[in-house]
Amino acid sequence: MPRPVSARLLVVCCCLAASLQPARADEREQFFEKQIRPLLIDNCVSCHGPDKQEGDLRLDSRQQMLVGTNDVDALVKPGHADESRLLQVIQYSEDDTQMPPKAKLSDRQIDLVRHWISEGAVWPEAHDFGAANAVDVNAWQQHWAFQPIADPPIPEIPGAAQHPIDRFVRQRLMAEGISPSRPADGRTLVRRLSYAIIGLPPTLDDLNAVDGLDDDAALQNWLTQYTDRLLATPQFGERWARYWLDIARYADTKGYVFQEDRNYKDAWRYREWVIKSLNDDMPYDEFLTRQIAADRMAGSDDPVQLAAMGFLTLGRRFLNNKHDIIDDRIDVLSRGTMAMTVACARCHDHKFDPIPTADYYSLYGVFASSHEPKEGKSPLQLADLPKPHEPYVFVRGGAGNRGPKVSRHFLTALSEGEPAPFTDGSGRLELAKEIASPQNPLTARVAVNRVWLRLFGHGLVDSPSDFGVRTSPPSHPELLDHLATYFINHNWSRKAVIRYILQSGTWRQSSAPREDVAQRDPENRLLARMTRRRLDFEAFRDSVLSVAGNLDTTIGGESADITSEPFTNRRTVYAQIDRQNLPGVFRTFDFASPDTHAPKRFETTVPQQALFQLNSPFIMEQARRSADAVADQPDSDAVNNLYQAILKRQPEAQEVAAAAQFLTTATEVVPKGTASSGWHYGYAEITPEMNRVLKFEPFPVFHENRWAGGSKLPDPKLGWCSLSSKGGHAGGDLGRCPDRRWVSDRDCQIRIESTLKHASEKGDGVSGHVISTGQPVQSASAHNKSVNLNVDEVDLKAGDVVDFVIHCGANESFDSFDWKIVIKQSVDGTIVRTWDSVSEFSGARSSDRLSPAAQLAQTLLLTNEFLFVD
Repeated sequence: MPRPVSARLLVVCCCLAASLQPARADEREQFFEKQIRPLLIDNCVSCHGPDKQEGDLRLDSRQQMLVGTNDVDALVKPGHADESRLLQVIQYSEDDTQMPPKAKLSDRQIDLVRHWISEGAVWPEAHDFGAANAVDVNAWQQHWAFQPIADPPIPEIPGAAQHPIDRFVRQRLMAEGISPSRPADGRTLVRRLSYAIIGLPPTLDDLNAVDGLDDDAALQNWLTQYTDRLLATPQFGERWARYWLDIARYADTKGYVFQEDRNYKDAWRYREWVIKSLNDDMPYDEFLTRQIAADRMAGSDDPVQLAAMGFLTLGRRFLNNKHDIIDDRIDVLSRGTMAMTVACARCHDHKFDPIPTADYYSLYGVFASSHEPKEGKSPLQLADLPKPHEPYVFVRGGAGNRGPKVSRHFLTALSEGEPAPFTDGSGRLELAKEIASPQNPLTARVAVNRVWLRLFGHGLVDSPSDFGVRTSPPSHPELLDHLATYFINHNWSRKAVIRYILQSGTWRQSSAPREDVAQRDPENRLLARMTRRRLDFEAFRDSVLSVAGNLDTTIGGESADITSEPFTNRRTVYAQIDRQNLPGVFRTFDFASPDTHAPKRFETTVPQQALFQLNSPFIMEQARRSADAVADQPDSDAVNNLYQAILKRQPEAQEVAAAAQFLTTATEVVPKGTASSGWHYGYAEITPEMNRVLKFEPFPVFHENRWAGGSKLPDPKLGWCSLSSKGGHAGGDLGRCPDRRWVSDRDCQIRIESTLKHASEKGDGVSGHVISTGQPVQSASAHNKSVNLNVDEVDLKAGDVVDFVIHCGANESFDSFDWKIVIKQSVDGTIVRTWDSVSEFSGARSSDRLSPAAQLAQTLLLTNEFLFVD
């Protein structure tokens, strides 16, 4: 279909060829430390380590494992698991060496090794397992993250702007001989502010309000007031809550838990608490403390406040394995609040950071002393056990292998001297206070770095959940401490920090690329300009609803399925998150995995994103709604109003002319009311003789790659009646016959090659009927066999239909079927196209073609101008 040409309009109209980014290096290193190193120590090193080298092999040696020696080839080929000798011997093939000799590793352990090798066999340090080769155990004492937060003096920069942030940034730029970029224009800043604060496009009135502000002081004053207005709206909490929910690995389900209910029925109450606490600007120290120990604070009888503890209780259930559940809670707590990878010390002292195994099990004791009371005021809460658990170190992580006893206490490296044992119940409240203390050098730094990450696209520290000794130093260390000090001094107010950053000239710079710094600072870490950013999944979906005038602005409430028809118009933050069966659209658009703490989202560019925007029934529905708003308007007015509604600007003259011409041309080519050609999916009512279609109705729902009456089968109205790419299931009577309808796009002749298959001895089979323009052509029945329904030649006019209808026998039991159909279409004896029912199966509503105005609306929704924020 033609698209309007535009000088400013960048239309996404084809698949983008790119590959998914691999897992980050630090995540693969953590996988090695938590999964592979302990496995090798427990099963291999006793015979192939420092004390014994059977077969001249050392599996504690990075060199021998990955590189090999003069006498022995490398045991692992990174990226090639099946070619790696290590994997071959642990699979216990009958004709090969079997290791370890005492017993085969579990399937899970073998899968872990396979995954490790396939992901590149990352072995993080250049040293082996031996203590003699360990890193300097005191190196952390000089590491920047463990130093007390200092309030550095604000640089004196001659002629520089007055905002302290700009002075810190300008100091770095001057050292590199780089100048900052000019300020962005008013309309760009209004849009940038709206997305940064509430995740929605601005109103046209707000954009127009800055057009007449030529004086810079007047513009800055207006933008400051606009910022305060946005921060005061409840949409702020909805936008910024999603960032925290990523950190908290929020989901509405538990994952696989045998036969018990997989749902966390009240998970949404935790999300509600996070949204409200952000809108109320709850001090961050209290925000953290309540999520760890709300049961020990004021309001402990209030279910609303107790729901804060969903931060800990809404993780995976790991088949209800207590040790893994506690490990997950330690991980989300330590990485989420302090950017410390404490969980790496479960099986051994941390290889790099100052976290001994004793510290891990001290926190283990805190959570082992807490339980989820069945009769509690909130199903999300924790409560202390009557008698606290006295923890022991589990040697190499094995619960049955007890080591020395430890107390419940805070991390040693963050304590003055030996950490004092917790004495108040489980110790969770004491732990929370230690984490949220202004004397803790990590918490405030981590928090403001996360705010900076959300506003600029990258943090001052590049690894937001790992401030350990291997972390690169901050790009602007003095600025990080300045912001942390500002945060603490302003009552831990996130709104105050956000407002402070948004008022800086650094944030208000233009995002225009600069050749003079592209080579010297390709990642824009020095902040010589603003970074252009693509909308994330939530902002994109919410924006589509907003510009279509279809966004439900209700605050709070239970989770909603956003992937099934009829589509909800709730904001995406309220989406149902199924941990075990996360819908593909979430993965396509880089949604955070709910299985574990997510420091930040990856950004990929893959074909599925463009295909969703082009073919999604949800996008088409919003495009229709946008078009409905300009129905019956003259073409030029319709174009003007669509541009203002979607792109929030007046179109240029050439855009109006091109789009109006498109509307006229499209209307002439495809008259209103004409059925579109190709495949249609619905159910038919047929005559008792099964030779004529009396009525055809499109299926209302496409879900899990099938068309049906609803998202669950059997549907209350249509029962099992459904169609998939290969076949489907018969309905229960003559009025519910699945019908794969084909509409001819031209005058032609067709030949049909098709095979109907029923593959069950049970039931009484199905009958298939090929009916062309209301007349029977071919019929056949199948019961536990395959039959051909071929048609030699049929003459058709443009718009004529061929129905491929299935009817059940006496009942619809066991009436699943396959029916592959190939239509060879000829004109004057020459084949012009071959139609294939399997490969061309689609979830798009071909029978409900977009009007020309809706096509224009969809085109605008696909533009870079809509998808990116400058």
